[in-house]
Amino acid sequence: MSTINYLSILKKAWSITWTNKYLWWFGFFATLGSCGGINIFFDGVEENLDPVKEQQILEFFSKNFHWIIAIAIILFLLFIIFLILGTIGRGALISSIGKNLKEQHSNFKISWQEGKKNFWKIFAINFSLGLFILLTLLILIAPVATLFLNKNYIIGGILAFIAILIFIPIAILTCYLKTYGYIYAVLGKLKFWPAIENAYNLFAKNLTSSVLMSLIFIPLGIIFMLIIFVAIPILFFVFLILCGIAYLALGKIAAIIFGAIGIIIFLTYALFVRSIFEVFAQTVWILFFHKIATPKVKELVVEEEKEKEIASKPLPIIEAKKIPKAEL
Repeated sequence: MSTINYLSILKKAWSITWTNKYLWWFGFFATLGSCGGINIFFDGVEENLDPVKEQQILEFFSKNFHWIIAIAIILFLLFIIFLILGTIGRGALISSIGKNLKEQHSNFKISWQEGKKNFWKIFAINFSLGLFILLTLLILIAPVATLFLNKNYIIGGILAFIAILIFIPIAILTCYLKTYGYIYAVLGKLKFWPAIENAYNLFAKNLTSSVLMSLIFIPLGIIFMLIIFVAIPILFFVFLILCGIAYLALGKIAAIIFGAIGIIIFLTYALFVRSIFEVFAQTVWILFFHKIATPKVKELVVEEEKEKEIASKPLPIIEAKKIPKAEL
């Protein structure tokens, strides 16, 4: 098995990312799709609320129920829009990178159409694996939560530790199934289940190299975060001065507006950098995928030569036994 030049993959991925800037839009859409997750945290379940505060909360909900419903509907619609854009963007990004590697013509319009064609396959992979993780989490949490509610903390703590040990490898496997499954679905033109099955087989055969590729993303992620957060002190001091001037000249409301503008600019910048990193990361995984999934040319040549040798060898000549004349 030939060694993988990880540095060469990273260099080529960055070259493709920087050269084809229209891909950043697909990275932006894919980033929006990844923001569609909902995290719910339960804290202080056993804590009893003050009756006065509880009454105030109930009154607030009863008075503003229509606004709460409206906000919930808007958030749900945004979630659906982000999910659709993210799914199409992911398919378009993979398709465009694949065409680029084959030196085929591609642009935003062509890639967007490819993204729409692969929408349901990408959605099916994302939804099914997300549902699988959710069900696994619920199955693991249920007995732990029951033990803690019954104040059986020692056994509950041990079971929680075991649940974490079980969940981590499952979550890691799911991430690889998504990564390879998307590529098989779009570039390999496979349907949902064959894409998942091939993704699992590929990961099982290339476990070490796949994990090593993921570990390389740790320093890359740190660099990415530094690039984002390096803008915080600059924006902070600039808008601190602007907010101070606005407060002295125009009042408190103007200062709040300038502060909000500063936050919006920072979030836009962070989203812009994240979009570029999304394109780079997807390109890295596709290049890596080609290295481990494509049959080696040398192996094919050796197999063909062996087949030719077997075919070209003359069949063994079986000499007929000579019968003595006397026996005739």
